[in-house]
Amino acid sequence: YDIKGNEILQSCKKEDGKHFVLTYFKKEVLNKYYNEPTKYEVDGFQVSSKFFILRIDNNIENYVPVFLIDLASLPYKEQLHWKQYNISPQKGISHSYYNTMINGNWAEHPETPDLYFKYKYNKFNSDWEKKFGWKFYKPSAEEDKHLFISLHIPTTNNVKAFCEQMLTLVKLTVDRLNEAEYIKRIPNLEKSDRGITKLEKYLQFEGVQIPETIIFLRNLWDLRSGLLSHSFSNSNKDCKKAIAFFGIKSDNYIDVAKDIFIKSVFTLNTLERHLLY
Repeated sequence: YDIKGNEILQSCKKEDGKHFVLTYFKKEVLNKYYNEPTKYEVDGFQVSSKFFILRIDNNIENYVPVFLIDLASLPYKEQLHWKQYNISPQKGISHSYYNTMINGNWAEHPETPDLYFKYKYNKFNSDWEKKFGWKFYKPSAEEDKHLFISLHIPTTNNVKAFCEQMLTLVKLTVDRLNEAEYIKRIPNLEKSDRGITKLEKYLQFEGVQIPETIIFLRNLWDLRSGLLSHSFSNSNKDCKKAIAFFGIKSDNYIDVAKDIFIKSVFTLNTLERHLLY
């Protein structure tokens, strides 16, 4: 805005002097694309569909930088969508984006906890299969692949968005534990043993004791067990304990989601340290 409060507009035409001009947007601009994973895909460096590819820096937690001239590649309808989320200039771009788009060196991995978790999840599962001959996490069914694509830290402090993302995270981790492979390898399973207990016994069979990781996974599962229509059950005691464990309040869903993604990465790092290297 100028000193009189009028908007200062700039064209996104590719003109001399504009190649490194940045413009910034609220994170909520990406919700449209996350919510339609069969049409769009969002990663650390772009939003893509059959009709367009927009380079973005999705490695910053609070805003999305885009080079001004890149917006020219969008259809006009998409430009209008982005325009409504435009915000005043922020603090620049991430190291990963700078290294990739300016220096031309592809970043080793994204920086935000959700994108890094997705990178680590795939890498861990691939490395595990190379060493042991079976996947730690069972592959997703074709109809569930959109879950991984749309997984992200909620962009607003909204309980519905939080519940949806935590449910997806549990589906991709606890629900995908390859229990059939544990059964082949450990003799002391009970019929009543479920996924996390089987994992714990498999780890013990391999000589690995990581109680804090097991506690985290159990609380994540208990949180999921109390989800009711994008809220939490008041009668589910296990869910109440999980809410206390994660410190969930009505005003901190984004922060809790971020912490859960970080702990999920730590879980993969812990398993990797004990069993892969």
